[in-house]
Amino acid sequence: MATSNYTPNLHLSAWEASDRPKRADFVSDNTIIDTQLGGHIANNSIHMNADEKAKLNEPFVSVMYAGNGESQRTIPLDFHPKFVFIYKRGVPFVSDSNGVNVVNAACGSYAQGSSVGISVTSTGVTVVESMVSSGIKVSLNENLAQYTLIAFK
Repeated sequence: MATSNYTPNLHLSAWEASDRPKRADFVSDNTIIDTQLGGHIANNSIHMNADEKAKLNEPFVSVMYAGNGESQRTIPLDFHPKFVFIYKRGVPFVSDSNGVNVVNAACGSYAQGSSVGISVTSTGVTVVESMVSSGIKVSLNENLAQYTLIAFK
């Protein structure tokens, strides 16, 4: 005889010692389990896809580059950065050079704007090496200077 008792959540067979399970009972239970687990696993609103998992495993990248002295330079990224921070290594974020304020660091976001000297696009970051206005110079691509760029996914 099949069971008259079932589990509370999935309604699977909960046999008593006196029950005589049949093949159909197992097939029915396996179908219920497969349907419930298969639906759960396939539900993308509660599970992360591969790209989302990658962001958790590697939420940012750090890129080091040497400046080439060009007035504008683009550093390509293979993802759409949410936030970027860049700085010249070994110097303060802002320094003074003969009465000129030199900006050696910048940050930016694709959606929210950026500080002076940096522009964030969907595929990378553009930095400048130039005089911005009277008494201020942006130095994010000085020839042979070493920079670190941190981009958050």
